[in-house]
Amino acid sequence: MALKATVSIDVSDMSKALTFYVEALGCRFKKKYSDDWHVVTVGTLDLHIQEKAAGTIGAADDKRRYQRHWTPVHLDFIVDDIEPVCAEVEKHGGSVEKKMFSEVADLANCADPFGNGFDLIRESLE
Repeated sequence: MALKATVSIDVSDMSKALTFYVEALGCRFKKKYSDDWHVVTVGTLDLHIQEKAAGTIGAADDKRRYQRHWTPVHLDFIVDDIEPVCAEVEKHGGSVEKKMFSEVADLANCADPFGNGFDLIRESLE
């Protein structure tokens, strides 16, 4: 039986990835397993950042590529206000693709500098 769930994120540049996830998204550095495997944490979720070269096999015969790509699984980061976080995402090499606003929640579709998609969400706590 599983004890905990974590998320692994493939990147092509560990230094750039750590800067992005810590500075832009507010994650906290947790540990280093090796030069190409670090862990950051946000809330109770650990993100295992793994440096792997573009062109290497990711799964089956699908090669890793770090341009923007679609994936059916992505992370949602809950924030107090999406606007300042969107600015940090862009400042640190990520992209903001779309923003939606309502009275009860705001959403920004984003990507890290390696093409991995994620959302920023502001939810009303009431």
